[in-house]
Amino acid sequence: MNPIPVSIVISDPWDVGEALNWAPLRGQMVRVAHDECGGKALIRFEAPISYRGVLYTCAVVTPRHEGHEVMEIVAGAKLCAALTCAPEDQPRSADPFDTSGWRGGLAFIGDIVASA
Repeated sequence: MNPIPVSIVISDPWDVGEALNWAPLRGQMVRVAHDECGGKALIRFEAPISYRGVLYTCAVVTPRHEGHEVMEIVAGAKLCAALTCAPEDQPRSADPFDTSGWRGGLAFIGDIVASA
């Protein structure tokens, strides 16, 4: 898939929004996997996010609400999503969408749209 530029607006939790000054995050959707729960997408941030002394370069995205799919972003719709930030080596791992080892760190809810 060709990377798709995206913009992310954080909505929750409040402390993450405050720490990042509520500024929209820019990135690229670089991979998509389809499943029965609306799929998953891997987004690489344009600039690393620094939160509580840790740098994050990417996030695994899942739809927040039942009946929605990550491909809605490709179609130009806004998607309310859960974002689980991942370590830098996540995109190169055997399963870049695997968040089963996530134990704390940065996760938030936000709206994602394709951007120019």
